[in-house]
Amino acid sequence: MRVFASAVFSLLTICAVAWDATPARAWGWDGHRIVCALAWDELTPPLRAKISNILDGGGRDVFAESCLWADDVIRWRKETATWHYLNVPEGTTKVDLARDCAAPNSCAVEQIGLHAAGLRSPHALDELRFAAHFVGDIHQPLHVSYAADRGGNQIKGTFDGLDSNMHAVWDYNMLDSTHRTWPEIATDLHGRITDAQRAAWAAGTPIDWANESLAITLSAPVGYHAYEPPFVFGADYAKTNLPTVYQQIEKAGVRLAKVLTDALK
Repeated sequence: MRVFASAVFSLLTICAVAWDATPARAWGWDGHRIVCALAWDELTPPLRAKISNILDGGGRDVFAESCLWADDVIRWRKETATWHYLNVPEGTTKVDLARDCAAPNSCAVEQIGLHAAGLRSPHALDELRFAAHFVGDIHQPLHVSYAADRGGNQIKGTFDGLDSNMHAVWDYNMLDSTHRTWPEIATDLHGRITDAQRAAWAAGTPIDWANESLAITLSAPVGYHAYEPPFVFGADYAKTNLPTVYQQIEKAGVRLAKVLTDALK
């Protein structure tokens, strides 16, 4: 997939999500980098030092790069494929973990807590890379959607005249269209987060965050299942939905910082 200033969102190939055990790159590579860069910026210096120690050295950029690993590891740890998303039945408006995240599979909601709990273990590096990635995943709205269309991957159309699908539009097409690098986007987004937003966003649990994403997926501006494909999206669609993309990334960064703080304090 192409890297798209990330986080969404500048040179990744079209995302094929984990619905059929293919790597799912929510937010694209740059999107995950931005989420983790924002989280780093939210952490206190002592907590940054703990993260750096887990990473065996390095700072913000090293942490941002580590947040891509969970997509790559699917190739040899296929059991992790379903951990990146959560499917609900069509017509459902709320997540039910007993129904939507039942064994033998798991989902992003469950995995966030499981891996955060292991941040003091001998396997802390993997736990960190998984937890950070899955917080990003659960904030990409199309990662909480329907199995029948593979999270929008099978809803085909064009974005700015190029072949795409609904999932890819939200993974990286819209951020690609800004023609900005991930560090530029990260700096911009972090600078505009208010203290009131921090306090509000840090509340809640992964299932609350998943329900937020599902509500966005099913909202009118997204257009999920609201038309006959192929869709034709471009500047107007991005103008309407990019503010949501940005805010989801901001929320993910703030919440990831809270997850890491609670686990390592």
